[in-house]
Amino acid sequence: MLDVPSADWDVGKPTLEIAEQSTARATTALIEAVPAERWQDLNLSFQKAPGDEDWTVRSADFTGIARLDVNGEPVHLRVTPKISGLDLFFLADWAFGTKSVGKKLKDARANLAAMRPEPAACLLGWYVAEVLSFATRWLRRGYVVREEDLIGRVRGRIDVARYLRHSLAGARPHVIPARFTEPTHDTAANRYLKAGLRQVAVLSRAVPLEGARTALDELTRRTLALFAGVADVPMRPQDARRFNLSGPLRHYGPIVRFTTALLEGTYVSTEIGGHTQDEIMWSLNGLYEQALGNVLDAWPGATRVQGRHRATLVDELGAVNGSTPVKPDYVIGRADGTRLILDAKYKNVMPKGSAAEETIDLATARGQRIRVRRADIYQAVAYGRHSGLRTDKVALLYPVALGPTEPYPEPLRVLGFSPVCHVVFFDVGPSADTRRADLYRALDAL
Repeated sequence: MLDVPSADWDVGKPTLEIAEQSTARATTALIEAVPAERWQDLNLSFQKAPGDEDWTVRSADFTGIARLDVNGEPVHLRVTPKISGLDLFFLADWAFGTKSVGKKLKDARANLAAMRPEPAACLLGWYVAEVLSFATRWLRRGYVVREEDLIGRVRGRIDVARYLRHSLAGARPHVIPARFTEPTHDTAANRYLKAGLRQVAVLSRAVPLEGARTALDELTRRTLALFAGVADVPMRPQDARRFNLSGPLRHYGPIVRFTTALLEGTYVSTEIGGHTQDEIMWSLNGLYEQALGNVLDAWPGATRVQGRHRATLVDELGAVNGSTPVKPDYVIGRADGTRLILDAKYKNVMPKGSAAEETIDLATARGQRIRVRRADIYQAVAYGRHSGLRTDKVALLYPVALGPTEPYPEPLRVLGFSPVCHVVFFDVGPSADTRRADLYRALDAL
């Protein structure tokens, strides 16, 4: 009798772990202890083959953490990146155009080593670092109107009616009611930023790694200290619409938008929406594609080629029956005039386990094996054969997380197609920023 492996997920376990786009085993008792809508919100699906006692859990392309209620007990769900060693700060830097997330976190004396292994801590730490950097340089005072009974002095405008009615009538002519304006940090915009920091403090409780949680808590406390003179007032995302962020407050625009995204739950997932929950999840697939696009835009001498292309279906008379857009991820004009068609593939090209039927095994110079889906190759070749895009330079761009001493892998070629399909690697590991020149060199050599 075959030994059936025990379920990875069961009632009573304090932490449930799974990698993005992978599977785990879960007991029926655990599945039934959480509402089906909650599992669906977290982009998790379940299957059970005939005769199986446990369920197969499959995750989507969202990474992060969530807090579940299982029979009245808090349980952490942690979805980890499928690429070991992936540097989320590097991707966030380039995806959102700041190029300074890592620097700001270092300037804030954040414990980067503790936060890097936890995607949720990376996202929350990124927000806090942005607020800290902003508050250090741009935190502005505003003017508020105050009414106060002054003793033996006058400031602003005297409230004559109150002075006659209360001070003189009460034989207290030295008490002068006045109305005046004074500068203060306790403004609506600053209250809004403080509300964002308070939200981070709440969400950080769901971070399962103690070291990451401690580092995030310390960073949040130090940032909140800059808002000591700002009142703690409940704020909602729609409150930002009332802010006048022109003139002296024009610098508040980006950080207010970031805070709105946090309070609305934009960075939770595209499915969960804006209600308050103990979870932070984001799509690394989208983050990878956006970051890679901006890295390619920074390629010296190369330019992004714009254009719209379609594949059209016609009948025997030439009448159009329909069409579909043909949209490669990136079309780049190289400095020598050559056009490159590049397609981003956020896939682990160095997985463990047996090869699937729809993949091709390729041997690298380092003796490792990678797996590229045949469908990805067909797609890239088809782009290169399109009449509006015709070129003999097409490539698939796969992520790899290289160590500091590992050599940059040379591009590979898939022969037998016209045009030849190249496989090029984009480092997303801890030394990624210093390896961008290697990516440009590899693309120049195609």
